[in-house]
Amino acid sequence: MAKPKKIPAPNQAAAQPVQVEKPGLKWKVIAQIGAGFAILWVTAAMTTPYISYWGVGVVGVLTLVAAGFGIYLWQLTRKTSAIAQILQGATDADGRKAALEKLASGDAKDALNALATAQIQAQEDPNKAIETLVAIDVEKAPATVQDEIRAMLALLYLAVNKPREARPVADKIRLDRQSNPKAKAMAAAVIAETFARTGKPDEARVLLETYQADDASLAELRPALLRAQVWTYFALTKRGLARKAMDGLVALDPNHLGPFMDPKASPDLQKIALSALEAGGYQMRPKTKMRMSR
Repeated sequence: MAKPKKIPAPNQAAAQPVQVEKPGLKWKVIAQIGAGFAILWVTAAMTTPYISYWGVGVVGVLTLVAAGFGIYLWQLTRKTSAIAQILQGATDADGRKAALEKLASGDAKDALNALATAQIQAQEDPNKAIETLVAIDVEKAPATVQDEIRAMLALLYLAVNKPREARPVADKIRLDRQSNPKAKAMAAAVIAETFARTGKPDEARVLLETYQADDASLAELRPALLRAQVWTYFALTKRGLARKAMDGLVALDPNHLGPFMDPKASPDLQKIALSALEAGGYQMRPKTKMRMSR
């Protein structure tokens, strides 16, 4: 007999850990940009007899602007890499404590620092993580970080069963400016679940048709995508598809069905979850414990 597993209480479940990837400079792109500016300088020099030094001046200004932007991106990349390294050590209680101490020694008002702090706090106390994220002035954060903050905050609101609070946050997420495919898919899953739970299931389904849960490149995001599918298909009264998504979650880990068994959840949704668990070989015990059936 397999060891019994527990379904976590939905309102106390920790948010899914965020997969941290160290950013890197795209040297091929940098080389192409450098070659482009070299061509501009050569062209400006060749046209000097015709337009005087106006061309050289324009190219000089463009070069200075590009150099300033490049320095900004380089500094942001270094900061992100340092924080990513800290997060990679937060794999257990001691690691999380050490990581929080390192982050606390940095700039408390820095958006990246606060986001990393919230990611660690979310593993044990989603509500505390929410407080950390709400305190961030998102509009002043780097454009590349704003949507990561919003996605994390919306995810946490969903984790503590507050979809209405998640909705205005999810509405501001812009997928078109997210370059990381996995981060984009995660944000899409968060938006879809939020929409499905707040009256926009059709829009949620359109998003989920773009990001498939069985995509091998998005394997670590499969729980989030499947969870969004459950809420979406249930809202669209497509019980069969909702059940199929639940079966996928049970195959990964039956504990993923905890949110659907919240006493506040629809009785029909709870029944589908129980059916999926039984089909997966699990039976409920009191206090949300499960054991394998013989």
